[in-house]
Amino acid sequence: MRISFLVFLSLNTSVWSFAAEIPALSFYRNQQSLFPSGQASREDLEEKVLRRDYELWLRVSWNKKTYEIPGETVIRDVQVTKNLISKESLDLLKDPQETSSRITTVSANTTLQVLHTNSYWAELLETKTKLRGWAPLHLLEAPAEDQGVFITLIDTFLRKTPQDSSGIITTVPRLQRLTPLGIEKSYLKVSYQGHIGYLDLANLTGRADFAMWAYHQNKGWLGISHRENEYLFTVDNQKIPLQGFLAFNPYVSRGVVCQKLKEEAPSIRSRVEIANNKAHRWTLSLLEGHGSVWWRMDEPTISYKPLAENQITSEQLLKREVSAVAFAAKSIKGLVSANGIFRTEDGKIWKEIALFEGKNFPVAIHPDGIWYVGNYRSFDEGKSFETYIKWDKLAEQIQFSLHKTPRHLRITQIDPISHSRLQILIDTGTQKIKMRAHILSHEWTLVK
Repeated sequence: MRISFLVFLSLNTSVWSFAAEIPALSFYRNQQSLFPSGQASREDLEEKVLRRDYELWLRVSWNKKTYEIPGETVIRDVQVTKNLISKESLDLLKDPQETSSRITTVSANTTLQVLHTNSYWAELLETKTKLRGWAPLHLLEAPAEDQGVFITLIDTFLRKTPQDSSGIITTVPRLQRLTPLGIEKSYLKVSYQGHIGYLDLANLTGRADFAMWAYHQNKGWLGISHRENEYLFTVDNQKIPLQGFLAFNPYVSRGVVCQKLKEEAPSIRSRVEIANNKAHRWTLSLLEGHGSVWWRMDEPTISYKPLAENQITSEQLLKREVSAVAFAAKSIKGLVSANGIFRTEDGKIWKEIALFEGKNFPVAIHPDGIWYVGNYRSFDEGKSFETYIKWDKLAEQIQFSLHKTPRHLRITQIDPISHSRLQILIDTGTQKIKMRAHILSHEWTLVK
């Protein structure tokens, strides 16, 4: 053994000088130790490795301040889904440890059922083979159409009826995954340990708490501000019952605090913005003369691919002044007008369409699959555009119908309507008029 010694408060200068020349790593009795128990060479620590583990730490912002907090104190969107999709080919491991044996390998874009999560790992079920195993959360993503589960943020009473005065059946501990059976007033109906009861929604977190966009069964995709109990508030301040939403597209950088460690740390239930993820890689080794000890290896930052110059995230987009948004039916593919026209494939990353650089035009997506931007339309989901209005014919039609010559013609709104028809609102300079036409026709009629 090359070197192993305790760290004392005062050391002889010559001894310290000698020790500093020998490569050594600090080791700890456990991962929560504030101070190291000693030092040893990497070779000695690697000689008898018992296991390797990861501990996630997050740099978050809350109340205009920045904090470094353990990942276990925060819930993220990938932890409140029923299913997750593999971003790449990955191994399912027997235990949530890097050195654990492989159960099976799943290919990219495989949908896996979520059984359990912690801050770094997810226990998953491969539904075809019925094999289960663990994989790192950062290699997985949530499907938008997953309505998810709810997780208890604190110990919570399970009540007989959805009201504060109701009798208590039992207490549901914090961090329990619960499948919703319905929402009544401000309570979630659930089944827990054979009991059907109600939990206060204020003590739970679910997919709606992370939503940037949410799909409503009647209103389509909407930009979301926040949740208050059984209601979602949109960015334009609509108050809509949560039960009408069928899919969610999340802020990937949002977290909900589930544990308060220090007085100055973010409070339980607080929404925090995650600026950085860092995984501390710990190894448990059997060290001669000391027994089992923990030591920390490298600290890899979980990074994401940088965006191209003409791309922005949904979070960046919603900080702009958004003049119009349109999503394809039952899809998160869409268009937005926000000092430039942007299209998205996944609701997370938006690519600016060069043809409309810096412009604001009305946008719409017809159920028949045609995408509209101002007086342009696209048959390939926004990859290419052509004009669909013959302005001279439209001007003649307006002059004939209104018996006056329009000062100018500008489309201010586009509305898809039934039977493959389109309605547009046009500003003529003196008034606004509605015109309708079949989606493949240039013959417009005035709507009186």
